[in-house]
Amino acid sequence: MILRSTDTAPEITPISGMAWHYVWELLEFGVFKNGYACHAYANGRHGGIERVTWCLRDVEDAFGYNRGELHARVWRMKLGENEEILAAEQFVHAHAKEEKAMLYDKRWLEVGGKSEFYFCSAKTAMARFANSYRRSNLQIGEGIVAHKRAKGIHGCPLPRTYEVTA
Repeated sequence: MILRSTDTAPEITPISGMAWHYVWELLEFGVFKNGYACHAYANGRHGGIERVTWCLRDVEDAFGYNRGELHARVWRMKLGENEEILAAEQFVHAHAKEEKAMLYDKRWLEVGGKSEFYFCSAKTAMARFANSYRRSNLQIGEGIVAHKRAKGIHGCPLPRTYEVTA
């Protein structure tokens, strides 16, 4: 799937306790983002696709591009239980520190999810995503999530509960 910042995410029926883990490539920069999104946001739209388009807007603003100029190729978009998704995502971020884009260009600091963009190959990005779901790595990720929550560190939200409307 190729997305632009001007694309609109589809409306979905929110599912409580679920979240998205995704990997997408910013095609013009050759950088990969590994991230988390709740299942749906307040507007009722697909959380994973919303996060991609929001990040694209931030990158366009930070680097001086017009709306819709940059493109994201979504490589992976996994739906799962919030706690497992967060554990996998946090495992990746704890083990790929040296390739973070924000270390090489301070404009990344203006982008939402700034610490989740990596300079690496597609093969490496996909391998990290898959490897993060090994049982032992999920346990490591769970520890990271617990530590961050205990310390009040941003980035590890509790599962969302959506109201059911008839």
